[in-house]
Amino acid sequence: MSSSNLVGILSQGKKVTSYLRKFNNFYELENIFYLCELNLIEKFKLSEREISRLIYDIYILKENKFFKNRFATILKGKILHDLPSKRKDFYVICLNKNKIFHKKNPFLKELLLYILTHELIHLVRFIRYESNFYSKYKWEEEKFVHNLTKKALKDFTILPYMNKVFYYFDQIYF
Repeated sequence: MSSSNLVGILSQGKKVTSYLRKFNNFYELENIFYLCELNLIEKFKLSEREISRLIYDIYILKENKFFKNRFATILKGKILHDLPSKRKDFYVICLNKNKIFHKKNPFLKELLLYILTHELIHLVRFIRYESNFYSKYKWEEEKFVHNLTKKALKDFTILPYMNKVFYYFDQIYF
């Protein structure tokens, strides 16, 4: 994807923190992002080097042909530099506003926790070269990451709707 396409897509959205400010439980929702990262670092035993390679941002976009009825998608870009050792991949996690952020969504926290964890697991697999961003076996990868997501979030079943979210995604992936 060219940088102009990436900018064009992202210009239609908002950074997640800007978007979430309109919610009454902004701080609670914002904490989910930190919780996802901390849980991921702990469960996947990320090294300092891996953490430094995990360069990403999160945007909220309205549903369009780009999403194809998905909750989220990942865009990949490159930070270019004259020195090859300074070149890095970066990722943008795009959350589908229409599918996730309903005013009366009682399980928004659990859904965000699941979706962000799922997408971050993809990123970890990319930076560890366990999966290829351009793989032709996307569906198998999605199912595999779904199982990893459930394992990573097993301690969060205390949240009221977490099991319902797991059940929902189980129906999609199996």
